[in-house]
Amino acid sequence: MRRRCALLLALGLAGCTPPPAAPPPDLVRTVAVLPPANHTGDPLLVTGASFLERWALRSDRVTVPEVLAAEAGVQLARRGFTVVPADVVSGATEDRAPESVEAAAAVAARARLPGLALWLDVRRWEPDAPVHPAFVIVALTASLVDPASGRVVWRNAPRPAPVATPGEVELGSAYVTAARKAVAALLAPLGPERRAAPE
Repeated sequence: MRRRCALLLALGLAGCTPPPAAPPPDLVRTVAVLPPANHTGDPLLVTGASFLERWALRSDRVTVPEVLAAEAGVQLARRGFTVVPADVVSGATEDRAPESVEAAAAVAARARLPGLALWLDVRRWEPDAPVHPAFVIVALTASLVDPASGRVVWRNAPRPAPVATPGEVELGSAYVTAARKAVAALLAPLGPERRAAPE
């Protein structure tokens, strides 16, 4: 009953979301994906959280923002964008997430990253249960920033909404599923996925 009420509440939060603005027709097609900001107050660990992972298996810590950044690069490439290599962005930003859109523009300008900078802001990330989560309530903002002018050329900030994670048992796996779905929906207004050329 608790999970059903939470789902209904989440669906209510998702209602009346205004449609995202269409990107400008002359949008620059080269994008650097900056490390996303996590404003949830939770580290949002995908792996490396448990005692077993940290000490016995020596698993690397992977976070939701890292998964979001990787998936954003994939989604942009599928939509015909040239994505600045992740290692170039990592070296330029020292893996530090800008805390605001203004900071994102400043970081990209200082690093002389080509094209636009994509900054993701994780505002909410709440699973409905610690195990067998049916959904994660997600609130993400995506901003494409022109480093030269500091201007936001496109933004999508949908209201918090549940992202279904059917069949997932562990929280980390549910987080990955939610991240992939959320980024695909968030960046969908930038254009349809392009089919790969036949070999």
